[in-house]
Amino acid sequence: MAQAKRKKSYLGLLIAIGTIVILLFILVTAVAIFVLSQQFNAAGSGGQNLLTYTSPLSMIEVERVDPALALASLGGVPEADVIGQAMSRERTETALAAVLYQPALSDRESAGDFVLLGSAYAANGQTKKALLCYQMAGMTATLSPEIPDTVKADLFLQVGEEMARLNEPVLAKFYLDQAFSVAAKSSFLRAVRRRTIFERLQKDYIVLGERELARQSLNLSVEPPDLILSAEQTTYIPDHHPIPLPQAVQKAETNRWIFAQELAALLVERGGVAPAEKIAQLQQALIEEDKQKLSFYETELAAATQVSKKLDITFAKIEWLSIKYRIARRAYGLSLVPDWEEQAEQIRADLTKTYERLFSLYADFIVAMPEVHQLDQATAERLRREILAGELGRYPNYPQEQRRKQLLEISAQLMTSQPELNIFVGTKPIAGQELYSLRTAQ
Repeated sequence: MAQAKRKKSYLGLLIAIGTIVILLFILVTAVAIFVLSQQFNAAGSGGQNLLTYTSPLSMIEVERVDPALALASLGGVPEADVIGQAMSRERTETALAAVLYQPALSDRESAGDFVLLGSAYAANGQTKKALLCYQMAGMTATLSPEIPDTVKADLFLQVGEEMARLNEPVLAKFYLDQAFSVAAKSSFLRAVRRRTIFERLQKDYIVLGERELARQSLNLSVEPPDLILSAEQTTYIPDHHPIPLPQAVQKAETNRWIFAQELAALLVERGGVAPAEKIAQLQQALIEEDKQKLSFYETELAAATQVSKKLDITFAKIEWLSIKYRIARRAYGLSLVPDWEEQAEQIRADLTKTYERLFSLYADFIVAMPEVHQLDQATAERLRREILAGELGRYPNYPQEQRRKQLLEISAQLMTSQPELNIFVGTKPIAGQELYSLRTAQ
């Protein structure tokens, strides 16, 4: 009987040990599956750095912005010059803040600056931010109606090649394919330019192991597509023009320039230490300028009758609110107006509302166009401009999904009604994300 008990006890021990082994096996298997799935997801994107365009402003590390240099634009120096100085001095965060918060930069300037920023971040080992900047350069080239096709092709080639260097083959191929579409279908490129693009693409595709595309590029470099050369590319949305400011507003703006210049000079002299009294002077100047400008813009808008003048006033207001929002987020590298920091969400809402007015005015301008084909092309251009402003973070809280759907609809309509345009804007799924891309009619 004692022997039977021992056997029973031994059998129970074996069952317990077996149960533990099975549980451990299940646990190890589950962990292995999870790890493999994570690796698979990363490999599917050629990495794990695909850009989500929800909040580009969150890329900026405001504590790394050089206030002495950033304040130069508040002191009247053109933002493009500040960006150039920041890049030459390796102040990448200062340059990034200036690019993202400046709506008046041309698309060509913005895209070029993003490429330079991507190279600077890559050189510093900040791979993720480098990829984000390269993607913003590529997106700007895709969506911009004002960048000529020859420049678009160069931007796509640069971005694709840099993506390849950063071991992102999926994204590299995506942007090289964009360049291929431009070279194959654009009616604004001469044969010699097409040949140069295809020659470069052939080498780039070989690096990626894309032999068939390399072969096609080689063939097309020998015999470029024979397309009828069109006149220069045109846009339909009017350019913005500076509006004359009354004396009170000019005085407020001038005071801000003076105090910003003085504060920037003292920051340089004192090694970054900001004198409280000088910050207070600039703070009061900014508050007074805000009061004067917002009142003036609303008065002028109420009195304006021409859409073109309303557009100029509205864009001027956007420029000011963008400065104000940047101050509210401390993106000049220091706290200038604490009250605005507490009101950052309201300032953002004001900026959103003003952008809404701008694109509503664009729609009013387009409706007055005499030709139907102009109406469709101008509508596509308006949507591309709006989406680009939103995707870069300049137009906060823009209706992303709605505008994307509208752009795809008008692009499909143009492909049917005006296939001779050859190139249209659509989207393409890349590792689970819809990235804006160029589409061709065939």
